Amino acid sequence: MENIDIDKLTPMMKIYCETKEQYKDCILFYRLGDFYEMFFDDALTASRELEITLTGKSCGLDERAPMCGIPYHAVEGYLNRLVAKGYKVAICEQVEDPKTAKGGIVKREVVRIVTPGTNLDTQALDETKNNYIMCIVYIADRYGVAIADISTGDYFVTELPDSSRLMDEIYKFSPSEIICNEAFYMSGMDLDAMRDKLGITIYSLDSWYFDDAVCKDKLLEHFKVKNFAGLGLADYDCGIISAGALLIYLFETQKNSLSNLTHITPYITGKYMLIDSSTRRNLELCETLREKQKRGSLLWVLDKTRTAMGARSFAKM
Repeated sequence: MENIDIDKLTPMMKIYCETKEQYKDCILFYRLGDFYEMFFDDALTASRELEITLTGKSCGLDERAPMCGIPYHAVEGYLNRLVAKGYKVAICEQVEDPKTAKGGIVKREVVRIVTPGTNLDTQALDETKNNYIMCIVYIADRYGVAIADISTGDYFVTELPDSSRLMDEIYKFSPSEIICNEAFYMSGMDLDAMRDKLGITIYSLDSWYFDDAVCKDKLLEHFKVKNFAGLGLADYDCGIISAGALLIYLFETQKNSLSNLTHITPYITGKYMLIDSSTRRNLELCETLREKQKRGSLLWVLDKTRTAMGARSFAKM
């Protein structure tokens, strides 16, 4: 879209491009009547990944804008397919009645952003497992790690001294998404292995997410406390930044109050017997070594829970 002459666009397409500019890293589902439409590069990507027909729309330019669309009533299925492939999707809805719209242009706003770690659609998730999102901050040879599941309200934070301990935590929580600072992204960790072998989507965020003052203010404001002693985080300098950055990211994607995140639990890995990632795999504690399935693992043998909540709780033990 960098080469598009915005001044030549029709009024509707100009507004679309202004919205897209704010969500450059997302595929924008733009509501037009009974369809969510995608244009330009987003249309090319969605048409390829979803195997839907690519058409065109007059937009004021010499050439028609690439376009594809999906019915609003079937959006979750298409959305889940894109998110499962590691894409972020921004949902832009009509927020006023078309009958009262001034100038015939209906006001639209992005109401949520769906990512692998923030997808709440039960049809896309295994209800017996947590869908964790993890934030990793690498500062001064230490790792600050925050983990959350917005569907259950789980929210944890810790600090780790080296990459091997970090990998153990990644294997333990098996997050579907990792967000991180640029220092971690460039630290030499094998990110391709995390993507390919573990199926984790990894995004590096802009530096402002990890600003010390911004992260602290966001945590204190959300949990309504005056200092970090009340949260048990007084000694977690690096962990505070990861927890704050994760909270900012969740506010940005969910666009609500996150009222179900009522507490944060700090923990120290040294207080527990550590089973490293290699041992966890070879013992087939949670999944089989070859098929990567729960059936046949130790967890499958022991799990006699009757509800999804019980299964998630038992798996954490």
